Amino acid sequence: MPPLQRRIVDALGLPLHCLEWGEPAGDPIVLVHGFLDMAHGWCSFVASLQSKSREPRWIVAPDCRGHGDSGWVGPGGYYHFPDYVFDLDCVIRALGAERIKLMGHSMGGTIALLYAGAFPGRVSKLVLIEGVGPAGMNFPDAPARLATWISEVHQRGRNHFRQYTTVEAGARQLRQTNPRLTERAALDLAHAGMKQNAAGKWAWKFDPLHRTAAPQPFYTGQAVEFLRRITCPVLIVDGAESRQARRTDKQARYDAIPNCQRTTIARAGHMIHQDHPEQLADAVSAFVQR
Repeated sequence: MPPLQRRIVDALGLPLHCLEWGEPAGDPIVLVHGFLDMAHGWCSFVASLQSKSREPRWIVAPDCRGHGDSGWVGPGGYYHFPDYVFDLDCVIRALGAERIKLMGHSMGGTIALLYAGAFPGRVSKLVLIEGVGPAGMNFPDAPARLATWISEVHQRGRNHFRQYTTVEAGARQLRQTNPRLTERAALDLAHAGMKQNAAGKWAWKFDPLHRTAAPQPFYTGQAVEFLRRITCPVLIVDGAESRQARRTDKQARYDAIPNCQRTTIARAGHMIHQDHPEQLADAVSAFVQR
């Protein structure tokens, strides 16, 4: 596998940390991680994907703002989907690529579909891993949602975070959340995703503001308008054992995509790229080469 490199992309003064594999050539594959995840979470998948190509692929994985080693928003700021989409555009511009192959997991899938719907000519292939947007809400849900957000930001702010005595304790928490993770994988993710404070305690690198309820409801009707504008081939990947599989509001979104195919990874939950990176790489490799 080609050596891992790092770059910092500027997003109106906010530093976005990116991992990068391979040398610039052709359409890069840009990977957008999910909620409270980080670019490092793609590493096993990237290793599998690179092993299936004769020439090293150019792959870039940014840490979304407020995640991993990217910057946090300043005082009074918050995190909204348009902010993430803007950051993705900054990364793509920094790469100097006219077109990209785009992949997103969960929250990253939502960011990816919004980008591909807003700029359909810039995406040559799109892979959505458990990522066709959050569960749809209705207009009457909006007032209570806004009130909840304001209340939680006042009550929790950036003080709502867990502290651990060791990195190993954080790794055990990851395995409680996702029992499919091996001890080694969990420890690797914990080392990459945690930092030590002045008191010697360990905490996750993501901004605790993410623990508050987002103020803007997600509407299926709006998502459909983005999805139907996507012109490139789309691969949707689901985990057979994911709780997302029980959702009933996704079919309208699938139907809106003009050129779409779906596949399901057996014995995988929501974190497919970590549960079964090899099987996911098989599906993605065949799709991007087609």
